[in-house]
Amino acid sequence: MDQVASARKVAYHTERLASYLGGEPVFPVTLELDITSHCTRVCEHCPSSRSEYQHSLSFPFIEELLASLEGQTRGLLLSGGEPTMSPHFPAVLALARDRGFEDIAVVTNGSLLHKREVAQALAEHASTIRVSIYDWDRGSCRAIDDTLLRVEGLRKYIDVEEAMVKIGISALTSSDRASRLCDLTRRVRSSGAHWIYFHPMCDGWEDGNVARMDQTGVPAVLRSLVLSSTQEFGVHYLEARYDNIRPDFSGYHAAHFLMVVGADGKNYLGAEVKYQDRFAIADVLGKMKPGFLQDPDRLSRIASVRGAEYTAAAGLHRGVLYSHHIEQLLRSPESSVESLLGAGSNHFSFPHIL
Repeated sequence: MDQVASARKVAYHTERLASYLGGEPVFPVTLELDITSHCTRVCEHCPSSRSEYQHSLSFPFIEELLASLEGQTRGLLLSGGEPTMSPHFPAVLALARDRGFEDIAVVTNGSLLHKREVAQALAEHASTIRVSIYDWDRGSCRAIDDTLLRVEGLRKYIDVEEAMVKIGISALTSSDRASRLCDLTRRVRSSGAHWIYFHPMCDGWEDGNVARMDQTGVPAVLRSLVLSSTQEFGVHYLEARYDNIRPDFSGYHAAHFLMVVGADGKNYLGAEVKYQDRFAIADVLGKMKPGFLQDPDRLSRIASVRGAEYTAAAGLHRGVLYSHHIEQLLRSPESSVESLLGAGSNHFSFPHIL
């Protein structure tokens, strides 16, 4: 079964990674874009809800940003906030397809999946939908029954339309939830989702000191669930996020491959530190110019972040793991195109979505 997430997924893009290792500038593989920070809910462990002010991007700005990456960046992940709230949501998906984006993912809380214009836009243009049910065991984000009913309705709609889009569910794990992960997986499978993705609950979003919460007992449950996966329903998790890795990197390399732009128009170092001003590496809104990705100040900010000093490193989010992996390649005499081809030989779902 193809993997949804892996610490080595960045190595799939062999030529781009080889160029970077050789000191050449590269375009990002993925643009992760918050088109709005407004949301239908306020969840405790959501970094977007920590934003002091709420913003929404204008369509002309989005057009300009996508045009600046056209032909180079093939993955788009729309997030928020709740992206389906934006009046531009259907138009942004259509624009991304017109601009040549191959993998288009949408992260949503699922609250508006029953809206016809939302379902239609997803069926016509999205590659995958990831419905976040992060507080599924707490109640502060409401019960998940209604969300799973909307997932069921969307699955029926895309089947009728013969759409290629896949529906995934993402859920947070912690030691006190371990005994209920099997039941949650069963419920998600019954809803018609194509896969479920688990990742660790973290805290510290309010100040960028992100740390993983206790995960005792969780990896063993996840391994057993993966063994029960089928072609019709997959169970996924990024195994490295549950390891005791001490991230080591001499620059946040992942920022060159995964570009994170908030609804305030700022380019942030990584998704785990969105809306933390000290981690803004560029103010793109109103200041975009040709070659802005290689702006010396932006590059300097990226290069200054060290793994041992990065306050969000303990969360082991994607960008941290990619940066750690790339650092090992930079330091190793084995980091040749031939070895990179081996590292990128795995099969991934939605390979342009890092």
